[in-house]
Amino acid sequence: MSGPQLPSGYVTRSPVLEDAQAVAEVVAATEIADTGSTNATAEEVLSYWQSMNCAEESIVVTTANGSIVAAADILNRSYVAVWVYGFVHPEHQGRGVGSALVHWGEAWARNHIHCAQSDARVIVQHDRHVSNEAARRLFEDAGYTAVRGTYTMEIELAEPPPEPEWPHGISVRSFVPGNDELAAHNAHEDAFRDVWGRPRNTLEDLISRTRADAFDPDLWFLAEEGVEIVGVSFSRAFGSQGIIDTVGVRRGWRKRGLGLAMLRHAFVGFYQRDIHRAWLSVDAESITDAPRLYQRAGMHVTGTYIIHQKELRAGVDLSQHLLE
Repeated sequence: MSGPQLPSGYVTRSPVLEDAQAVAEVVAATEIADTGSTNATAEEVLSYWQSMNCAEESIVVTTANGSIVAAADILNRSYVAVWVYGFVHPEHQGRGVGSALVHWGEAWARNHIHCAQSDARVIVQHDRHVSNEAARRLFEDAGYTAVRGTYTMEIELAEPPPEPEWPHGISVRSFVPGNDELAAHNAHEDAFRDVWGRPRNTLEDLISRTRADAFDPDLWFLAEEGVEIVGVSFSRAFGSQGIIDTVGVRRGWRKRGLGLAMLRHAFVGFYQRDIHRAWLSVDAESITDAPRLYQRAGMHVTGTYIIHQKELRAGVDLSQHLLE
């Protein structure tokens, strides 16, 4: 690991699939310390790992006896926006482990900067729960600046959710593996081209998500007008909880109730699978006012997070120039 060395008694390695439960327990302990609750499951950890290269994009920290006490993953968006998701068990915080993970993520981004578009701005970023002052100090000491807020939002589906009301001329169907990848990718990227801090993703990234065990094409659905995909929603289910990864509507079809209809359609799909709790993450300053839409659908804020960012190379901001 480059950057600050781990304190004595800790070592790092790449994770293997059998580590998922131990990593989920570290994530859960961290989330409970921050918020009093957690959504972490081993199945979700496995789902993320199955769509990435764990040997290069993930790391775990263990004690001398092999117990996993910290972990971090990379979410790479075209090598120009690199998210680092790190977790340190509360019993091992304050010892330099978190600082080492921050520098591991930054080193990963710097080592891959040659893969980014040559004139693009390159940034690396982390997030923290708003109450975690130790993490704030850690990021600030490492040269990161707080730039944005996000919310986690949930809904309890104790009774059948309202059926969606689709705008005139809009139909909905499930994603068809082997047929819809390219069209769904193009619609997804178009719907999210004006989301803050989100450069265009690759088709390979979407395909990798369809290879995870948690992928269920009946929880991925496409809203169409004629043969044109105008909105997408991608969700996953783990045990008794559902995660909504994406609800996106292309610009020309917004403000017609399509986003609300797609969200409710996802809720119906969860309820039919005896899943009675669902959650998602959303930009707190969304230009489409997504948090208000989710509140209208019955969701409520359960956590507020702050994004901390560092610029590694100046250049064209690929997450912004598409707004024109």
